[in-house]
Amino acid sequence: MKTEVLIIGGGFAGASVAQTLEKSGVKTTLIDKKDYFEVTFATLRNITDPQKTQNRARKKYRDFLTGQFIQSSVVELTPDTATLVDGTEIQFQRAIIASGTRYPGMSVAKPDTAMDIDSRNNELLDVYEQLKMAKKVLVIGGGIVGVELAGEIAYAMPNIELTLAHNSNTLLNGFKEKTQRKSLEQLQNLGVKVMFNARYTKVGDSYIDENTGVASDANLVFQATGTLPNNEFIKPRLAHILNDHGYVKVNEKLEVIGQETLYALGDIADVGEAKLGYLAHEQGNYLAKVIVNTLKGKSYKGYKRNPLMALIPTGQKSGVFQLPFAVTTLNFLIGIKQKDLFISKIYKGLGSEPNPH
Repeated sequence: MKTEVLIIGGGFAGASVAQTLEKSGVKTTLIDKKDYFEVTFATLRNITDPQKTQNRARKKYRDFLTGQFIQSSVVELTPDTATLVDGTEIQFQRAIIASGTRYPGMSVAKPDTAMDIDSRNNELLDVYEQLKMAKKVLVIGGGIVGVELAGEIAYAMPNIELTLAHNSNTLLNGFKEKTQRKSLEQLQNLGVKVMFNARYTKVGDSYIDENTGVASDANLVFQATGTLPNNEFIKPRLAHILNDHGYVKVNEKLEVIGQETLYALGDIADVGEAKLGYLAHEQGNYLAKVIVNTLKGKSYKGYKRNPLMALIPTGQKSGVFQLPFAVTTLNFLIGIKQKDLFISKIYKGLGSEPNPH
């Protein structure tokens, strides 16, 4: 097989660059192990109050992608060829690495085994049923995902005894002090018990705090820590393009350093800004312009890194909005995301509509 631009990974970055390139007349082939795109930051509400999202966050690639889509996995990459798991070789003029990251212990956040849309919908519904049966829940990790998940559970299921355990003395490491403080206050107002400087690890079937040696008595545990880059297909032939943490090294134009035919963006790339969905989408739109200009023999300015900005819900009625110049909890601003968790906005950016209710 041959293609003009091969895109490995169909998350926010991969899907947006594919759609923008096709709109500019550049032929693309997108490869993803799933058959669906997912607005991943909407899945947490999906498992606590499925009636609110009703699976609108997921849509089959073939129902909206303009270019070619192949459901498969790349097992080996060179500067001009990708080998798929079934042995198929795809030759390309350029390739974009957008393979993202994964949570080894928490497939709710990013799917691990549910590769078709029906399986994913059922997987999230199964977690909802588990939550309904649980009396005590432990969420490990006080980053964005952990904070949002704790808030969603506490709001929708107030009868659950919920603990959020974090391995430092503040939530949301790297955010402004007011963002950290307000998110803690909001979670505590919902009845969440927050444990700081706790390091839970799984030992057999138990989760034990390394600092105290005490095992959690939770019925259900979510481990919202330890994302890993999806870089296994890079290591056989191109291990030198990875940094010490396993992320792809890129320059100011998101070109893989030392490679003329390869680009990288999104969570897998060492771009130098926060690994958030809307930023991956911005990177995709930017990179499409770089490639189109390169094909025309024109230059294009470097990617402008964005300051950390995020709207973090803590349940369905509260949240914290960190802007470059301020931090706010004003309801009308928080409500911008609470309306449908930006599902419609993301699909509109991809030239599509979310699945109907």
